Amino acid sequence: MTKRVFLIASILSLILVPTMIQAQMAAGTDFDGSGTVDFVDFVVFTGGFGSSQALYDLDGNGTVDFPDFVAFAQFFGHTIPPTTIVVSSSADSGSGTLRQALLDATMSDVITFDSGVFPPEAPVTISLVKPLPGLSQGHLTIDASNAGVILDGSKITEPELVHGLTIFSNGNTIRGLQIMGFSEVGIGLLGGARHNLIGGDRGIGAGPLGQGNLLSGNGFFGIGIWSEDTAFNTIIGNYIGTDLSGLNPLANLQGGIIIDLSAHDNVIGPNNIIAHNNGDGIAIGSNSLGNTIIQNSIHDNGRKGIELAGGGNSELPVPVILGFDLQAGGLTGWASPNNIVEIFSDSSDEGAFYEGRVVADSSGFFTFRKDAAFTGPHLTANATDLAGNTSEFSWPTKGSSGNLSLQEGNSLAKIRLQSKSSSQLVADVRLGYGLSLSPGELQNWGTLVHDVFNLGAKRLDTSFTEGEPPINWSFSENEIPVEYDRFIDAMNENGVAVNYLIHYWDKIGHAAGEELPHPRFKTNEEVQKYLDYVRFIVGHFKGRVQYYTIWSEPDNCGEGSLKCIEPLDYIELARQTIPVIREEDPQAKVVTGPVVLYFGRDHLFTLLRSDVIQLFDVISTHPMYDAAPDIEFYGNYYYEYPSIIEDILQTASAYGFQGQYWGAELTWFVTGSPEQVAFDQPWEGHTEIQSAKYYARGIVMHLGLDAGVGSSVQRSTRAYSASTNLYTILAGSEPINLGLEIESEATNIVSYGFTHPNGDTLFALWTDGAAVDNDPGVKTTLTFPGVSASRVTGIDVLDGFDGFEQELIVETGSGDLIIRNLLVKDYPIIVRLTD
Repeated sequence: MTKRVFLIASILSLILVPTMIQAQMAAGTDFDGSGTVDFVDFVVFTGGFGSSQALYDLDGNGTVDFPDFVAFAQFFGHTIPPTTIVVSSSADSGSGTLRQALLDATMSDVITFDSGVFPPEAPVTISLVKPLPGLSQGHLTIDASNAGVILDGSKITEPELVHGLTIFSNGNTIRGLQIMGFSEVGIGLLGGARHNLIGGDRGIGAGPLGQGNLLSGNGFFGIGIWSEDTAFNTIIGNYIGTDLSGLNPLANLQGGIIIDLSAHDNVIGPNNIIAHNNGDGIAIGSNSLGNTIIQNSIHDNGRKGIELAGGGNSELPVPVILGFDLQAGGLTGWASPNNIVEIFSDSSDEGAFYEGRVVADSSGFFTFRKDAAFTGPHLTANATDLAGNTSEFSWPTKGSSGNLSLQEGNSLAKIRLQSKSSSQLVADVRLGYGLSLSPGELQNWGTLVHDVFNLGAKRLDTSFTEGEPPINWSFSENEIPVEYDRFIDAMNENGVAVNYLIHYWDKIGHAAGEELPHPRFKTNEEVQKYLDYVRFIVGHFKGRVQYYTIWSEPDNCGEGSLKCIEPLDYIELARQTIPVIREEDPQAKVVTGPVVLYFGRDHLFTLLRSDVIQLFDVISTHPMYDAAPDIEFYGNYYYEYPSIIEDILQTASAYGFQGQYWGAELTWFVTGSPEQVAFDQPWEGHTEIQSAKYYARGIVMHLGLDAGVGSSVQRSTRAYSASTNLYTILAGSEPINLGLEIESEATNIVSYGFTHPNGDTLFALWTDGAAVDNDPGVKTTLTFPGVSASRVTGIDVLDGFDGFEQELIVETGSGDLIIRNLLVKDYPIIVRLTD
């Protein structure tokens, strides 16, 4: 439509064209009498483009070029027959090669391959030694659907990053190619490329892929779609990350498809197989919106099947499967209202088999029936909204059937939990999150801000300098980058208190050839350097940082450790450091350097029994690095921990301490995660669900003991979602003893009571054994003596991905409130009493 508007405007302006040209137009558009309408005629018509060049820019791209000629000819009823260029050589360059074809091709040409040279049944490789020319012509077709063609970029050494095919223009079609071995992506679409088609129907054509392409074994992604206004491109019928069978791995090293940098309104599907890639199947980031993913097979990728980050696809919420039956082929669930929901089955947590689709109603509820058994064994779903944004996959179902339930026999409606961000919650400095920025992460500070806010954290434990080796000695610790200042300012603006951990590595001394001693701070000279650095840090952040932590893990005294400070030296360091902090910022509070409590209890108790402990406002420890009932390494530490907290506070109080306790940096590793591998622990770790359950227990336990908590939970995990729900539910709550009676077959139930700022009473309970992936729960009766409530609600912070709540069926009699058949599970279930 845009081209036609430009053209009509041009034709209406022909009164500006010389009379001779108008007369020739009346006779036809073959101005040079050659017998064909060609570019020469267009040059004649435009007077060599002349001074009115903008008048003839019919496609509005800023220049008068061949596409304008095509529009000109089409307006007068002429078609420009495409030129077919046949590739007849597998060489890298020269006559008959693909490279020469790309150099010779003009708009609307078709490049095909001689099936005698490139037989479909025995594909032939074109081994490239330098990158191919980019597709800038527009409306170019490269069609290998009737041949067997492999593009191999593994021998290209310059430049370092190379695409197989790079598309800068519009309306191009790529079919039937196998593109492998390139250092960046197999096909890159960028620079505003639009309306391109990658692939097609694999059943059309004699080649091994038909019209589809194979984009595998590349160093980055199979396909990259980048940059502003790269849009309306379609990816259909391709193998991405597999061999020709579609079954065996031939991984792209970073992932299958990436869409990144305000790229929008692209469509992936149907019928792509995106599998076995080392990273995400599809990754969408940087506010790239309206990208639709439909009816693909996405499975066995190294990370997520679909990953949304940095505002990609508006980070559309995933659907929640409420109930399902694999054999009957039915399920129910929630999504955002009016979303299209696609149902998949998979052996893990992606979408290998497309099962069908349904539209959620105006409340977000959906029901799907296949009328046949699902392929199974797990079901997932994703959602697409009216703007074309597709979500990640939902969390997979477990077992052959299931129904989210808090109370046996309760069929009342379930409501999806709505979490709140940091700025929406009441002040509660106990709700912490640990997140330090390294120099290499500064450019991502905006994304990291959202990680804090979306969790609902009200305190951030952070530092700009490295917390431990390896140390980047080239990056100054005496200068605070403006990006980090903005990061801190964003915390203040959204009601998040900042706790800055003051480490010091004397990088200036290192540059002069000095080595840090082990242990640290044995000399007055080293102490004075630290005090000067503390004065610099506090002076810089005065009024913006509310807490300062003096060091971190001083008990880490292993061979070569740069963190080790012996207990008496730490006491003397604190004795001199605290007055400096108070002098520079009298409003600031001071936190002890957290020890790894399992190993460093003696180190901590030496401090607790000193006269210096009364100068601190907070005692902080790192209490939980995978401590769980099923980890033999820790023995009974997991169960002893509440009494250890009590012992810490009683001892400190006896020596004048009047502040808070924080259990910071809670961590339960997922098996195989980068964090678990880096920690190099001798045990296996946990599944993602088990990890989430331990995080939930740890948060509730600390708050129930009136202690602060600091989570190191990773974004986009079950643990992050459960933690977000708990921070929303428990912010501002105070622990109380409810005098509750619990009757259950379970013998290891742990419980904590709370009063909420709005007047509600909350009660959290769980079975405290080893967490498992699928716990059906144990029927339990709760009796609240002398308690009444107008409404009783059960809250599940984990199940259904985002969690849900449901009104509970209760009995009242003899002045007591009784809840029967509550299903208590191995993570906190919360009962809310509203008067």
